[in-house]
Amino acid sequence: MRIYAGCSGFFYRDWVGCFYPALLKREDYIRFYAEYFDVVEINASFYSFPNPNSVKSMLQRTSKLRFAFKAHRSFTHYRVYEKEDVKKFLNTIEPVLKEDRFIALLFQFPESFKYGEESLEHLKRLSEDFRTVRKVVEVRSKSFKKSDFYPFLEELGLSLVNTDAPKGKRFFLGPWLSVGPIGYVRLHGRNPEKLYDYQYSLEELKRIREKVRKLKGEEVYVFFNNTVRAQAVLNALQFKLLLGVKTEVPTNLQRSLREKEWE
Repeated sequence: MRIYAGCSGFFYRDWVGCFYPALLKREDYIRFYAEYFDVVEINASFYSFPNPNSVKSMLQRTSKLRFAFKAHRSFTHYRVYEKEDVKKFLNTIEPVLKEDRFIALLFQFPESFKYGEESLEHLKRLSEDFRTVRKVVEVRSKSFKKSDFYPFLEELGLSLVNTDAPKGKRFFLGPWLSVGPIGYVRLHGRNPEKLYDYQYSLEELKRIREKVRKLKGEEVYVFFNNTVRAQAVLNALQFKLLLGVKTEVPTNLQRSLREKEWE
């Protein structure tokens, strides 16, 4: 099993200075990111359909980086779309598909999307409309914690996203099961007051590593979404080191490290 670690997004202003050099041009951010990671999750596609020229530019600026795209909110939050919208979205990411650098399309649903016939029918529709690409599903309502939900996803060819997030009513955590063709993990941090603003400790990362290693499949993708102040970058690099993957930590990030147990 191959485990890949990366970040949910790469373009954040508060990463400048702590990850990206202060004088680095914006168009070179992805090139710099690709020096440290092989995979990235594109979150901007949730807010607006990707610009085909921007997608081509990302491909041109990197040679090996592979991409997962978050599906636009019209497919997950509004859940009102036409066939033409599907075609338009897929056309925007066509260059990534052609170069075989596509990981999956992420459908991340809000907590208000609850288990029930209507929701299951919507998942069926998405599996059919996007049948030509690999798909992963992240549900946040605990109502989906049902044993029959997992084989339902399997039958549709959908993979389940395993999540780590603050404990409480808001998130459906885990379930740390292998469901679907690939393994997919998203780590949102554990700060109940401010989501995405959290730095995992090495002990926490070690426990997550063991959960990830128990997932089945040829490929598992782990994306850190605790993006505030580049904490995702630090933790993703630490996670790679804990997996035994040789990598470097940028000087600016090294100053924030206190433990170096991977050395």
